Amino acid sequence: MSERRRRRIQFVSDALVQEIVDGIKTASVVDLGDVDVADGDYDDPLVVGEFYDVYDSALNVKATIRIVAMELCRWDAIPQRLWRGEGNVDADEFKADHIDYFENPTDDFEFVAYYFEAV
Repeated sequence: MSERRRRRIQFVSDALVQEIVDGIKTASVVDLGDVDVADGDYDDPLVVGEFYDVYDSALNVKATIRIVAMELCRWDAIPQRLWRGEGNVDADEFKADHIDYFENPTDDFEFVAYYFEAV
């Protein structure tokens, strides 16, 4: 069997990519409807167990990660391992960082957290 190409992923800023390189960021989030959707050439669908090359805004590979877990989350119950993996000090800071990304979510808003390790 031939080896599959490694998947690709980009983050919204090079600062987040640097946090991955530095070992600070070990989690991220995605809208529930976007988990299994490719968004261009550098954002493949998310799959637990798969390896992803992390690209910066200049399309240079800066790291490789492996997604080790995913979970369904609600805005009114942010898991500790998510806000810590995002590099936040608490759930309130996580919410402040993501309120625009999720376009002012309500308490019952659901999204997917994914956890990864650098390889």
